[in-house]
Amino acid sequence: MTEQQLDCALDLMRRLPPQQIESNLSNLIDLVPTLCEDLLSSVDQPLKVARDRSVGKDYLLCDYNRDGDSYRSPWSNSYEPPLDDGAVPSEKLRKLEIEANSAFDLYRELYFEGGICSVYLWDLDQVGAFAGVILIKKAGDG
Repeated sequence: MTEQQLDCALDLMRRLPPQQIESNLSNLIDLVPTLCEDLLSSVDQPLKVARDRSVGKDYLLCDYNRDGDSYRSPWSNSYEPPLDDGAVPSEKLRKLEIEANSAFDLYRELYFEGGICSVYLWDLDQVGAFAGVILIKKAGDG
């Protein structure tokens, strides 16, 4: 039944106005809470912005830096709201993540002349393997 419910929920989301995706998704999760994780990982939403108060920089929120209801900042590697046992990259990968954030922040500034950029890396089960995502958000002028 849950697979059929998910298919119906995703079909419904495709038919609803994209301008109201956040409220529609929230309402759908309220109706069927058991589909929460599946819906959040399946439905694309506009990237939201948070501010890392410890370093004073903005970062983008997405499924790749979310653990429960908390999001990890690529700048300080800490979760907001605080999470003691949140997933973080290994020390070696964290160094690469810091360098990637610096490089893509410069790229964003040079090519997009503003906006926000976040790079998230995470370790995979295979030794030495990792995955990552590069997010860039540029708000329109009008």
